Amino acid sequence: MAGELPIDATLPQIWVEDDAQAGRARQLIGEFLRPAPGRPPVKCPKCGEENPGSFDLCWHCGSDLTAAK
Repeated sequence: MAGELPIDATLPQIWVEDDAQAGRARQLIGEFLRPAPGRPPVKCPKCGEENPGSFDLCWHCGSDLTAAK
């Protein structure tokens, strides 16, 4: 769907019918948006851009990040 629809239209959604469940829905959204525990961010040795620790290539310039880890 990427490219055809706005990114916010392709993200998971939670619809709450019972107002009593709104707190739990917010909790689930918070857990989804929280970064996964893992390796710390990596600075690209070529362009200096910060990348998530799970990336092997720089999102900005495409350089190899494995040596910087």
